[in-house]
Amino acid sequence: MDTLHAPVYDERWGASINQTHRACVEALLGRVRRGGVVLDAACGTGKYWTMLLGAGVDVVGMDQSTAMLQVARAKHPSVPVTHAALQDLASLDLVGAMDGVVCIDAMENVGPEDWPGVVAGLAAVLRPTAPAYLTLELPDDDIVLDVEADAAPLVAGEVLEDGGYHYYPPVDTARAWLTDHGFTLWSETEGDGYHHFLLVRS
Repeated sequence: MDTLHAPVYDERWGASINQTHRACVEALLGRVRRGGVVLDAACGTGKYWTMLLGAGVDVVGMDQSTAMLQVARAKHPSVPVTHAALQDLASLDLVGAMDGVVCIDAMENVGPEDWPGVVAGLAAVLRPTAPAYLTLELPDDDIVLDVEADAAPLVAGEVLEDGGYHYYPPVDTARAWLTDHGFTLWSETEGDGYHHFLLVRS
């Protein structure tokens, strides 16, 4: 992320927000009080910050890539950021302080052993009944999910390709992790290559 993606991310992927993602962010914002605080977990270069700030909420950014955060801060210097991985959420001083959380286009980088803990961390930062929006990337038809690789032992859904890692859990599995670790499902849909979960803190 620091060396390959941060310098070119906005040019390649940050110029526009597709329709499904936009609709889900708008739906979440409809449940966040004006002046509330939304955590953008794994925020990258802050692609969604203009949209969030424009709706009258405050934003806190969090990412494990220093270079991605530097790009985000250059665009929005007033937004506070935290350098941390998704796996560290529950140990941060954000616990119980957020009026909403988004985790967009990031969970495909989280392995199956860490999914439940990350979900519990996302729930932990929220106030009771606060909303969350999380995306689950859907694999392309030509991706082989349970391949064997010399680089690492893989479980079904894990993919190593061109030096990168993705994990694609079944939607039912992701839904169960979400509802078992602090969330109630509010709405879900598919579009633009992702399954989109809208949730509230249980």
